[in-house]
Amino acid sequence: MPKGENQKLKLVRLIEIFMRRTDDECGITVNEIIEELARYGIPAERKSIYSDFAALEELGFPVIRLSGKPPAYTVGERIFELPELKMLVDAIQASKFITAERSRVLIEKLKLFAGSRGAKELSRQVIVEGRAKTENSAAVYTVDTIHKAINESRRISFSYFDYNSSGKRVFRHDGKIYNVSPKCLVWNDENYYLVGYDEDFGGIKNFRVDKMYKTVISNTEPSALSMAYKLNAADYSRKIFGMYGGREELVTLEAKERLAGVIIDRFGMDVTMLKTDFGFRAAIKVMVSPTFFSWIMSFGADMKIIEPAYVREELKGMLREIAENYGI
Repeated sequence: MPKGENQKLKLVRLIEIFMRRTDDECGITVNEIIEELARYGIPAERKSIYSDFAALEELGFPVIRLSGKPPAYTVGERIFELPELKMLVDAIQASKFITAERSRVLIEKLKLFAGSRGAKELSRQVIVEGRAKTENSAAVYTVDTIHKAINESRRISFSYFDYNSSGKRVFRHDGKIYNVSPKCLVWNDENYYLVGYDEDFGGIKNFRVDKMYKTVISNTEPSALSMAYKLNAADYSRKIFGMYGGREELVTLEAKERLAGVIIDRFGMDVTMLKTDFGFRAAIKVMVSPTFFSWIMSFGADMKIIEPAYVREELKGMLREIAENYGI
């Protein structure tokens, strides 16, 4: 790269050097800055460095002189604060959607924003081994493909797989290609899900992103039925349980008073809860599915379905099947 091109990158490299080498208490001297720039093939003089400090301040990165000799410098505004970086590292580690190797790569990139001492703190809290992680390294690129398809109003096509008891991939419907018009991506139970209109099925379906294989954008536009189907992602996320789909129903629940917080956490503050002798009642739109029934049962005798009656009967049928499995 010609010398002039290197000079154009000088401010960018300076910001990178400050982010990587300094923090609120540990700075870098002008001589050290000159040495760092030289590694990038950027010659610099002391006088020009001070001019660059003024330029950085205009860009929103005020340079602060720390006490001590020789004088050292840091920046007063960082792209990420150390507590924010720790939070991001925790989120990456906890995510089953991100492979172990991708987790390590992302965390190494975040360390570049932490300063030398902060990077050591991030290293101490990194524990990736042993956590449940996807093995599908292409999943992160699948997310990007889905976003592009949503922005361009295009269909996507892919095959979809599950795992058998040997841990091997088994493609659904003998490797059938799904044609889906994506509506949104939903983060649920530490996994990414595509919510889209299945053009062959003729309705909304959910697909776990890390189980989608060879996802590509189609040249075919979504069907008129798909375009007419409007989906509110936030509303959909509140209604669905476990991303297993189901049919939408207005269900009246009755629960003990101690579970009011559970209802608010799940469905939001706008839910109306009416006092009863049992505790309270709330009418809520949900996607009725076995996972919804499992959620109800997780609260034992402290929550029950009041109506519709046929939804109550579905839950009773599920309970009978469970009882039969245990010879009750």
